[in-house]
Amino acid sequence: MSFQYGQFGTGFLRSWPPESAMHFDEAVKNRGTNLTIIELTQTGVDSYRQPVYSETSHTEKAFIERRGRERNEPPGILKLDTVRIYLALWAAVDEGGYEVEIEGIRYHVEASIKTDAYLMLEAVRKVD
Repeated sequence: MSFQYGQFGTGFLRSWPPESAMHFDEAVKNRGTNLTIIELTQTGVDSYRQPVYSETSHTEKAFIERRGRERNEPPGILKLDTVRIYLALWAAVDEGGYEVEIEGIRYHVEASIKTDAYLMLEAVRKVD
């Protein structure tokens, strides 16, 4: 579990997640795809004043919806891949400072939306 488990309601009134979240968690455990969630922590700046990050990662199971397209640019074909990732409600990920790796491809988390059953992330492929 993660640091968010047990925090389901104003003032922590509810100690268990909704039943729909429990059903979704069971489904994603049985049929979900493994992915790696990477937390980026800024550790300093380099000589060009660009941020330097350290990474910590953990594995989660999720349902993945891909929406890809390509654009022909002067140096070649640019792959513009976006994904929607459906995770358990208590997954330890947010939109600020997180990336997701799916089958060796890194995505930057742009948005996170919580429903009563799952956490949905929208992520954009990082340019190689």
